[in-house]
Amino acid sequence: MPWNTGGRRFVDRLFLFLTLAALPGSVLPAAGEDTLRVPEGLFQLGEELVYEVSYLFIDLGTITARVVAIDTVGENVYYKMDCTIQSYKGVPFVSLLTIFESTMDQHLRSVSFSAREPVKDTTWKYITYTYDFSRDVVYIMDRIGDRIVKERVDTVALNKRAYQDGLSILYFARACAGRTFSLDVPTLIYHDTSFTRINFGRGRSSVNIEAVDYPVDVVMVDGEAGFTGIFGLTGGFRGWFSNDAAHVPIFAKLHVLIGNVNVELIQWNRKDWTPPKYNEEK
Repeated sequence: MPWNTGGRRFVDRLFLFLTLAALPGSVLPAAGEDTLRVPEGLFQLGEELVYEVSYLFIDLGTITARVVAIDTVGENVYYKMDCTIQSYKGVPFVSLLTIFESTMDQHLRSVSFSAREPVKDTTWKYITYTYDFSRDVVYIMDRIGDRIVKERVDTVALNKRAYQDGLSILYFARACAGRTFSLDVPTLIYHDTSFTRINFGRGRSSVNIEAVDYPVDVVMVDGEAGFTGIFGLTGGFRGWFSNDAAHVPIFAKLHVLIGNVNVELIQWNRKDWTPPKYNEEK
């Protein structure tokens, strides 16, 4: 089934999730697990997931997340993803068009990031992260069109931590969904660093979405975002991932400027995958 449609709900920026970094106070998975690698076949080249976000009974817009490249360089594997967030025309108080691009390696570490959004009909505003792991720093640069915004050029020390951006954290969450541990995750959102508390293994249950006519088998993750992202996204969040090897994000609840929004999977293009049906006896 290449495409399946239904539902109506929007997101503010594809979930906000994580990466794995051993920090003081973190409770990590059992010793011996290969927790820092992408499970084989998890990220599928060409995968496309479409979400809709709603506030109360108002549909706000869509988010489309894609796996656009998987490259092997020597012994390293790099996964490139992009995400387009766009509000519906005519929705009051909401006007968004933002495009993220992120690359992570097989150890679930963000290695590059960029975001852009229009500021005029023909001009775009950009932000890019360029990592230099040999120097343990990341260079951050803002640009409007071809003009570098000099006062927004930063060098941020990594302090041996694997910081995650606003897109790579979603894919780390998928890699760890179904396990049970809690973690303080270093996050880099725009020019600000912070930590986000993530609790995996909050239990198996079912959720109903309009795209299928049966309850979907899911596992839950929750936590507290220690940053403020796009459209004021911050604070507590909950996300439900498919209870199978793909760990596709199915549904989420996030807090943004206007209040709590719901995020629902409405379309997907992933080879040989459909949302798993919940079986209480499983």
